[in-house]
Formats: sequence, C-alpha cells, structure tokens
Amino acid sequence: MSRLQHIAQQQPEMVLDHFVEVTNDLLPQFLPDQSSGGRGQEPVNPRLVRYYTTQGWLDRPLKQGREARYTYRHLLQLLVLRRLLAEGYSASSIGGLVGSQTDQALENILQGGVQLAVEAANPALAFLAQIRDRPTPRLNRSAPGEQWSAMPAFDSPTAAPAPITPAPSPPKTWTRLEILDGLELHIRQDFMVPATAHERETLLQLIADYLTHLKSFRRSP
Repeated sequence: MSRLQHIAQQQPEMVLDHFVEVTNDLLPQFLPDQSSGGRGQEPVNPRLVRYYTTQGWLDRPLKQGREARYTYRHLLQLLVLRRLLAEGYSASSIGGLVGSQTDQALENILQGGVQLAVEAANPALAFLAQIRDRPTPRLNRSAPGEQWSAMPAFDSPTAAPAPITPAPSPPKTWTRLEILDGLELHIRQDFMVPATAHERETLLQLIADYLTHLKSFRRSP
C-alpha cells in the first residue's frame, strides 16, 4: 500500500507544519522527471500554503479552536496543483479547476497526470492539455459579465471566412520493442511515456495485472 493510500484510509487532520512535511515527502513521486529547482519543483512551505488558500486554489482548512487543520483532500489539492505547475500550467488557469474536482478526480490526475492521456477519467485535465498545445485564438467580449468567446481572425472587417476543411489524420506508427523472448511491447507514436515515479509504478502494476490475468486465462479449461 502506498503512503498516499494509507493517508486516504486514515483521513488525518494535520496541523500546518505537519501538512507541509507530508506534502514535501510525497511530492517527488508525483513531479515530472526533470532537474530540481524548476517551476513547481521547489518544496512547499507554510507561507505558500496560506497563499494558495487565500487565492481559493485550496479549500479553507478546518478549524479546531484557533488552529487550522488540513485533511486528505487538502493534500490531494496541493499535490495536483504542484504537479500541474510543474507540467507548465499557470496557477491562475488551474486553481479553480483543482478546487472544483472531487477527491476521486484528483486521485485520477495524480495516477495518470497529463502523460498517460487519461481523457476519459479526467476530462478537465484533457481540456487543459488541449488549450496548452493549441494556438491562442482572438477573443471578443461584447458586454460586461459575458464570457470570452473565440472569434475567427479575418484579414479585413469585410473579408469572408474561408471554408474549413478538416485536416487528414496522420497515420499512426508503432515502435516494436522485444522485452524478453516471447514478450514484445508495441508503442504508438502518440503515447506519452510516464513522467513521474508514481506513473511508472502505476503502469508497471497495470502490465503485471494483465500478465496475471493472461496466466489465469491460460490455466482455465
């Protein structure tokens, strides 16, 4: 059982200093593999936790007397926030998303993150991946209080938009890796390699589960 799963079962209420300590112990499992010191890679401190709370990116802590207490949900929110910061998202774009997700959705993001393409389990994260990778559209706002909307970019005010022709999908290519005699791994070109230690463990466990299932299937009459 992972430490995060253990915390989920215990559902502790942590004082701020202990909450920060637990977060920093867990962070290396969920951050992308890159040199330390990058954006989102530095350790968390109490001041940063208070700042995220003030911005509304973390739920407000529970109160026991005059002392703030942090829960498993706060831990999930902070881990996901730091993970997405390290992935290149801005805090302003992900803060509201993190606060609105269920515990299960936050766990799914930590399990797969951006790298394992878990769109079905994490539609909000998939949307973030799309808006990070596509060009920024021109925006129009017609009245105060209305949402920003994407407008087509025309060469002149009177120019008509050109007909939209869907781009053909590029053919999918696969890389074949021979792991052992009788065991091959086929990797499609758009598969994103796990970026964190936790993702690698999750993927290896998934493969092990499939192999165990295959072994049981072969034994069955």
